[in-house]
Amino acid sequence: MEKKNANIPLTGYHTQEIKDETKKAVLGCYGVVGIVKREETLRPDKRLKKGIVEDAIYVKKYPNRTFSVDVYLELSQEVKVTEALAEAQKTIMYLLNKKFSKCCAGVNVYGEKIALSR
Repeated sequence: MEKKNANIPLTGYHTQEIKDETKKAVLGCYGVVGIVKREETLRPDKRLKKGIVEDAIYVKKYPNRTFSVDVYLELSQEVKVTEALAEAQKTIMYLLNKKFSKCCAGVNVYGEKIALSR
C-alpha cells in the first residue's frame, strides 16, 4: 500500500494559474469585449500614487486554502450590463470551481468600461 506524503499541500494553486483560467472563462462570455486594468486612485480601500494600476484580475487567497477573484471588464454597448455581468460571474465561478476542486469562494465582476460601437 502506498503512503501519501503529508507535506504536499492539497491546494497549492499559483495565482497566475488562477488568472489564466479566469481569463479563459471570461473572454467567452456574452457581451464581454475585454479585460481592463483599473487605476488605484479610483479604489477607496487602497490609496497609492496616481497612475499606478493593478492587475486586471485580482486574486485574494485565504488561510483556509480558498480564494476569491475580482475581475474588471469592458462590455459591449449593445448588451444589458447587469445581465452580462451576472453571466460572466456565474461562468467564472463554475469554471474555477470545476478546475480547482471547489476552492473558489467568490467572484466579483465589475463593469469598468463600455465599448462604443463604431
